[in-house]
Amino acid sequence: MAALAVHIFGSINLDIITSLDHLPRPGETVMAGATARLPGGKGANQAVAAARMGAETYMAGAVGEGDSGRWMLSRLRADGIDVSGVVTLPGADTGTAYIAVDAQGENQIIVVPGANAQWREAAAVSGGVLLAQLEVPVATLLPVFAGSRAIRILNGAPAVLEGRALFEHVDILIVNQHEVTAFLGLDAVPGNDDMAAIAESARGLLCREDQAVVVTLGAAGALAVHADRHLHVPALPVIPVDTIGAGDCFCGALAALLDEGRGLEEALPYAAAAAALCTLGQGAAPAMPMRAAVEDLVGRPAPEKPATEHALPIKKPSAASLS
Repeated sequence: MAALAVHIFGSINLDIITSLDHLPRPGETVMAGATARLPGGKGANQAVAAARMGAETYMAGAVGEGDSGRWMLSRLRADGIDVSGVVTLPGADTGTAYIAVDAQGENQIIVVPGANAQWREAAAVSGGVLLAQLEVPVATLLPVFAGSRAIRILNGAPAVLEGRALFEHVDILIVNQHEVTAFLGLDAVPGNDDMAAIAESARGLLCREDQAVVVTLGAAGALAVHADRHLHVPALPVIPVDTIGAGDCFCGALAALLDEGRGLEEALPYAAAAAALCTLGQGAAPAMPMRAAVEDLVGRPAPEKPATEHALPIKKPSAASLS
């Protein structure tokens, strides 16, 4: 694997997406208007997002032996992603996600992890950016994060509580508000009208002073939090087709920009724009935008106030900070 590249360690799923007027309530049966079979999985989605932002991208993970696994690998290769780190596990099924999307673009997701949960071995990386999520075993990720010399990003989704074992080895943790509450054992976090209060809650996830937490806030944008500073970047307003994969798009685009040497404060508006564009297409991986579209959107006059800056530099960690 190349030192200057984005290295994605994570899940690879086949997404089965149904379109509904409204999401079912407990005990309710609803009729779907359409069904699609699309590539997905948080790891694969983030790899596609990074590749389409122009990063040299490597994928590590696991698929099953059948047609679904072969199809997923072919889709990743089509985006120029190196899949030499993906193993095919005998007797396993490729992960599958069953996704319902309503008329407003909101979704419900049920994941059958398959090969993702059986993945056991992965090698650390020597540089660039490492990005992983929690749809694969924490035990597989722990030696990768502990041993890698890279900017180490963890997307704490889903909020698997044993994932907290990785936090001390992370340079940037990306979570949404629900994941903040889960990892901290809170009933709720402050509303989007109080960024300072959200930042104070998110600081409870920091293990070292040189770390940052990025809290994704949906339509309110994103908040990057350091031990004593924070940065809020508003979202770009769009009318979504569906919101599947928007968070993954944000993570992959951010990783690609950091790999170029951009600082966090410079990269965040581009990652937020990429996530907004992702909601305009159907599905996850297929909706990841190309870099030109992201740069075009960021280049337009901001519809809201510019990012409120509190000086949040992020640098590649030194060997001392990785020990």
